[in-house]
Amino acid sequence: MASSGNSAAAAARKHLRVLLPFSCDSLRIPEEMAGEIGAGEARIVGRLKVRGVEVARDGGGAFLRRGWPEFADACGVSPGCSLVLRHHGGGVLTVKVFDASCCLRELGSPPPASEATASSKAAPWKPQFICILSPDSMENLLVPAKFVQHCIPKEHLNNRAAATFDLLGKISQVELEMNQSGVFFTSGWSQFLAFHSITEVNPLLLRYESNMVFTVKVFECDGCQRGSKHNDIAMQQNVEELQEAPFASNLKRCKIELPSSEGEKIPEGSKNPLNKPSLQRNSVYKIRPPAWIQKHMNASTLKKGLALAKVFCDAIGLCKPCTITLKTSISSTESWPVCGHPNKEKSYLLVKGWNTFCQENSLKQRDICTFSVIETTLWHVVIIRC
Repeated sequence: MASSGNSAAAAARKHLRVLLPFSCDSLRIPEEMAGEIGAGEARIVGRLKVRGVEVARDGGGAFLRRGWPEFADACGVSPGCSLVLRHHGGGVLTVKVFDASCCLRELGSPPPASEATASSKAAPWKPQFICILSPDSMENLLVPAKFVQHCIPKEHLNNRAAATFDLLGKISQVELEMNQSGVFFTSGWSQFLAFHSITEVNPLLLRYESNMVFTVKVFECDGCQRGSKHNDIAMQQNVEELQEAPFASNLKRCKIELPSSEGEKIPEGSKNPLNKPSLQRNSVYKIRPPAWIQKHMNASTLKKGLALAKVFCDAIGLCKPCTITLKTSISSTESWPVCGHPNKEKSYLLVKGWNTFCQENSLKQRDICTFSVIETTLWHVVIIRC
């Protein structure tokens, strides 16, 4: 048993990442990474370049010295760049280079041949950018123009599509807005930061998975990734379902985890209301906090009211007639009260006030609405025009 625990600990250490500013002659690294490398030399890999680099120490801590300037020069790394180093065990480090625009240097270019021909099980190359937070960007984050140009589809910009952020399996939705200064993450961004206790001392790495889904890594002031021993596993478990929802054009069902009466998870394929076709036709949802549900608008919904899956409403505590406040912007004072009630134990209907919400927000057939549950009776609505 002891050897098994040691193996698990060793596997966890292989996921250590650090985010550091580039320096030419030597590269200061956190003591935690130096301790994991152990021996006096590491092998560092980047852009088909492999070189032995000395790990040295002085009164200020650990740093990469002999071999580092030659490696950086061979890879074309220059002042103003930032680096993400990852330890894979055995003293092997890989490096990603982010240019002065904060974008991954390969952004807009095909992946290196070695990556393109790698095993199909390997993670595909994904565009990424880093974010160094400032007081202004704590409220509204300017997305690098280079990233917008290469990665965000024009239809999402035109429709003001929202982005979905996945951090350790916790999902947040953030509105996307565009003006003369560029493209920003706005409503929901500050709440995302506050929910995860992210401050100005925490650099972020945002990786674009597709369909406006981003996974996020948080780094501490010493450069080490927060929770790096667990991040990879948690993100991998959630990113596939997020790519399909809530902003994919071809929506499919999400995997939902519901507690049974004894507190155990219901196995996939069990007979429960989630498997009924009537509830699968035009909605997807996630019950784990923060909960959300997404609906396609059709003629019946626009005219008669919004039907919500009862299992979703039960899970968030919406079991009796009540008034739900809908807001299309958290920062705005504008809101729409909509009365809801259970409907024959099969669904929950939002009726009185729903038509007013549809008319004043110019909802049409095929539009997509995503309702994020701030509180049981306070929902934030993101509208995607189709």
